[in-house]
Amino acid sequence: MILYIIKQWEENKHKLEEYFRTTPQSEYEEYETIVKKLFELCIPEANKYYSWDYDKMTVIDDGDYQGTLIFVIPFDAYQPDIEQYGIVDTYYGSCSGCDTLLGISAYKTGLPSENQIEQYMTLALHLVQKLKTLKYE
Repeated sequence: MILYIIKQWEENKHKLEEYFRTTPQSEYEEYETIVKKLFELCIPEANKYYSWDYDKMTVIDDGDYQGTLIFVIPFDAYQPDIEQYGIVDTYYGSCSGCDTLLGISAYKTGLPSENQIEQYMTLALHLVQKLKTLKYE
């Protein structure tokens, strides 16, 4: 994990929690929305020089009813170098029993319960914990 990112998460996670608390679940029924909100509200800075350009995020999804989502987020830099990309992934499924996001929402679209907010925040934390930057090996 990247300590700079963890520090931002700790300082800003209340913003994401407030977003979940005041926004109907229908607004974030896709992982992509949650990832963008995570970067926008909680970890806006990639490092001390650059922010993330989450609007240019690339989503790789080679699954069908289940699979892996890979999110590639560039730094907000002119022609980012390989080290200036973040990557985070998650698995998804086709039902509430095999998909975390569907399981949390329980197919409801209104405001989430306190328990659901806690679960959405845990999902977001797990995404933060998986975040890495790319680099040559």
